[in-house]
Amino acid sequence: MKNLTIDIGNSSVKLAVFEQDTMLEMMICEQAVLAQIDVLVKKYGIKKSILSSVAIENKDITEYLRSTTDFIELTADTPLPLKLEYETPNTLGLDRIAAAVGAMSMKPAADLLVIDAGTCNTYDFVSADGVFKGGNITPGVEMRLKAMHTFTGRLPEVPTADCAQLLGTSTQTALQCGAFWGVVYEIDGFIEALKLLYPKISVFLTGGYAFYFEKRIKNRIFAVSNLVPIGLNKILIYNDSL
Repeated sequence: MKNLTIDIGNSSVKLAVFEQDTMLEMMICEQAVLAQIDVLVKKYGIKKSILSSVAIENKDITEYLRSTTDFIELTADTPLPLKLEYETPNTLGLDRIAAAVGAMSMKPAADLLVIDAGTCNTYDFVSADGVFKGGNITPGVEMRLKAMHTFTGRLPEVPTADCAQLLGTSTQTALQCGAFWGVVYEIDGFIEALKLLYPKISVFLTGGYAFYFEKRIKNRIFAVSNLVPIGLNKILIYNDSL
């Protein structure tokens, strides 16, 4: 039986087809397009689907999936294979939930820090007994660069860069290295602080900008680019078992 997961993020959309735990195909788009979803549904004979969106609702897609598949739209009320101890579950990012489930499925019964480096950076902690305890949100590297341009009079807007040098030698590289290494040291700082409390903690890194940082982080991490689709598929399988 084939499952379809749809992850609608702030800057891209990931469509993934799974057969049990095996990913058969991944498609990354700038925006959700019903025609592309229809192609995958027909190509694989999709029976079950799940959609997670941090963007605006797309009624055409949800109505199509409801009419053609056994469909789940992920919300704070969806049954999950973990427990949420978040004071405002209705405002908790669905991608954060899915990434946490994905990490938990890959490293069960372990304390976990799940880092998603995207438009924003999110840091979420899951305890070894499967409880989502909470986390933090900070500006992503691109957002930092845009903010420095927007909220100053003369600083230019510059593209993101993987900085080899620690210090910039021009205004452009000073901005780029400041944003880049700021995120690197932030990631290492959160890991070190949590390691004091949970010495055996496992760290997962995912998100669109993960490739910028995975080789610069001094702590041992698991870099998994498709952690959210993996988690969505696990949530779909979990609900099928209820």
